[in-house]
Amino acid sequence: MTAKTAVLLFLLSLLSISYAENRFRFIFYHDPPFATEYDVPSFRDVYHHPYFGRNRPTVMFHYGIDQTLGSPEIIALLNAYGINGQFNYIIIHYADPSAIIPNNAVALAEGVAAALISLFNEGYNSRLMNLLGWSLGAQIMARASRRVQQISNRQHVIGRLTGLDPWALNVIQSNQIGILSPDDAYWTESVHTEGNSRGDHDSRGHLAFMVNGGVEQPMCQQTLPGNRADCSHLFALTVWTESVRTATPSFPSLQCTSWPIFLSGQCNNNQIAHIGRTGYNEGLRGIYFLQTNMFSPFSRNQAQP
Repeated sequence: MTAKTAVLLFLLSLLSISYAENRFRFIFYHDPPFATEYDVPSFRDVYHHPYFGRNRPTVMFHYGIDQTLGSPEIIALLNAYGINGQFNYIIIHYADPSAIIPNNAVALAEGVAAALISLFNEGYNSRLMNLLGWSLGAQIMARASRRVQQISNRQHVIGRLTGLDPWALNVIQSNQIGILSPDDAYWTESVHTEGNSRGDHDSRGHLAFMVNGGVEQPMCQQTLPGNRADCSHLFALTVWTESVRTATPSFPSLQCTSWPIFLSGQCNNNQIAHIGRTGYNEGLRGIYFLQTNMFSPFSRNQAQP
């Protein structure tokens, strides 16, 4: 890389961070509904908040297109984490959710990465950080996680990256943004619930869960294909929220090579994994399939079909 190229990349990074500063805030929920708000430059100050656990795992969540803090799914997730006091919980909030589009993803991720690095430089251990994103939010968090490694020369590596049905980017967007992969964090997991138009099955972590096959959810019976796809896409967030709410391992899944082989019972004696906060196991690798109930609670008691 030439000196001129390095300077240009640095200036582009500064412009991206400046753009992000005007688009979102970090909301730290320390005793819901009580919260403290930070922008990118001040985010490091959360480390000194009296309710921020410096040795406690932190979950930072990025929602998807057309969502807000008032969306029912976001409120449900907040409440689920709120009853588990062992986490610091932070939501990235947009005053204007229309900013969450692929064309802005690089700049938004740059702002998230800059804020995270400032927190880690303040003393917080990056291995305690769980970046969690749904839909396009998953791809933005994946890029932010990669950028943390690149900018810090791997001095800081995100401990856990969780992608909930990562958004299917087109070829040009994938080249610009990148897609979620095992290289993005120390341990990466993905939950897949739609595979026809919204979700991307190639955006997989060390551990990938294919819920009801990962293509279309059986409880999504809308007439229009687009509505069915939206319903299936959103189900990843529903599954994760249920897994956070429960204190016991949920959504048992079997390592398998395909949905038809899973349904045939040929994988019944394979390795079992679980989705969610109680399913964290850095030693697990591969693709896991599972069935759910048709109604809440969606977790079944057994992994076998």
